[in-house]
Amino acid sequence: MTIHDDPALGRILNRRTFAQGDIIFHEGDKGSQAYVVQRGRVRIIKNMSSGNKGTLGFVETGGIFGEMALMDNSPRMATAVADEPTVVISIPEETVKKKLSKSNPVTKMMLMVMIRMLRSMSHDVELKPIKVDNIPHLKNHLFNE
Repeated sequence: MTIHDDPALGRILNRRTFAQGDIIFHEGDKGSQAYVVQRGRVRIIKNMSSGNKGTLGFVETGGIFGEMALMDNSPRMATAVADEPTVVISIPEETVKKKLSKSNPVTKMMLMVMIRMLRSMSHDVELKPIKVDNIPHLKNHLFNE
């Protein structure tokens, strides 16, 4: 099922626009919503034990991010930054949890296992440090905190 298949979702979802370099959320924040990229691209950045920041990956049009914190009530495991002008649809925590509560218990269990594995792997991985001079929009927003 997609957002477009459920008219009720369309009435409660919120569209947000971010400029290139805008921080959508920070690593360690409490999650209150998940996001679907309607247009643009989001860079997912992880703080590493070395003190550097590295790119975990990108979320592009149609992709979802920010859902893990809602599903397991843990803090955000990474920072999400608009890598270019980006439009997202935010899905409130209550909506995610309501939909999840109607899911098959085995499916929910498998999702929780996968989330735990992803969180564990993200702690162990050492990413290539971001060279901020090559990405000016990050330098101006993320590295001047």
